[in-house]
Amino acid sequence: MSPSLLKAGLLAATLTAAFVVGWELHWRGQGFPISYNDDESLWASKRRLVYNTSPAGPVLIGASRIKFDLDQPTWRRLTGRQPVQLALVGTSPRPVLANLANDPRFHGTVVVDVVEGIFFSPTGSRQEKRALDRLKAYPKWSLAQQLSFRLDRALESKLVFLDEDRLTLDAFLNNLALPSRPGVFMMPLFPPKFAFNDFDRQTRISAAFVADTAMQHRMQSVWTRLGSTSGKHGDGGDTLTALIQSVKQSVDRIRARGGRVVFVRCPSDGPFWAAEQRGYPRAQYWDRLLADTHTPGVHFADYPALAGFRCLEWSHLTPADAATFTAALIPVLEQQTGWRIATHPVAARGGPGCPVRTAAPAALLPLNH
Repeated sequence: MSPSLLKAGLLAATLTAAFVVGWELHWRGQGFPISYNDDESLWASKRRLVYNTSPAGPVLIGASRIKFDLDQPTWRRLTGRQPVQLALVGTSPRPVLANLANDPRFHGTVVVDVVEGIFFSPTGSRQEKRALDRLKAYPKWSLAQQLSFRLDRALESKLVFLDEDRLTLDAFLNNLALPSRPGVFMMPLFPPKFAFNDFDRQTRISAAFVADTAMQHRMQSVWTRLGSTSGKHGDGGDTLTALIQSVKQSVDRIRARGGRVVFVRCPSDGPFWAAEQRGYPRAQYWDRLLADTHTPGVHFADYPALAGFRCLEWSHLTPADAATFTAALIPVLEQQTGWRIATHPVAARGGPGCPVRTAAPAALLPLNH
């Protein structure tokens, strides 16, 4: 190689390295942490783990609340097992539940997150699309894609600027604040520092969001614009009956192979919770779901240990509250299902750094409603 080409190559490499380092330091300086892209490959890597699940290490399916509210490190600390997180933001869990039910190799435990406006959405609605896309892609996850996934995740674990949801050119274009126009509704934009994902598909509200009331108000306005606080009524009649029967069929198939299912209703707050109660009356939806499918369930409003949490933006718990909620949820799940989950008795209220102790039985009794 000629000296001039060598110099040119060294100069190009130096400039590239300087740009990469500068770009990385810029975004770190803006307060962005490492966040993994919650794409089809990451989901597929977790879907492969469902065959060794149990009450202590269940499959988690649902929408975003269980991704935020069930703190996996706390669960792992108290049970000794790692849950498999398959929930998808804004997405009904019914297609994933049906997929597990139709998989003859699966005979594990499923915790189903119920967000009424999403869970009871009509079959074929947009609330199912992301789940259907993941399920379609999963069997086609080739060896080349798996190798690419391993390389990508190794880089993502070190570099903030590889966050495809926020810091790539496509992300910048998708996050342009364009106004709606006649016939075209532009989705409101989530604050870019709202939440981040780890490799286990745990989603956490950021420290910046917790500290910034303006950002919290912006997120509340997003829910309002999306109609989440309007109290829109869900479907009833034959549509609801058919939907619940389809869920029952899935649950029955899992049980027939020795598997287990439990439904969980995580906390919501403020106008969001008020709208959910108006649009999806409990007796018509949650209570009927449990009765018709003959399945146990845990509703946050029934238990003092689960009912006192505040959601900053009305729909998800902060990381600190998620840890406390998870520690409180485990004994309630054990009570309602009879399953052995924790490796030792735990308090109904707990969290990182809290002593583990046996909770008073009265703390687990459901509230009258």
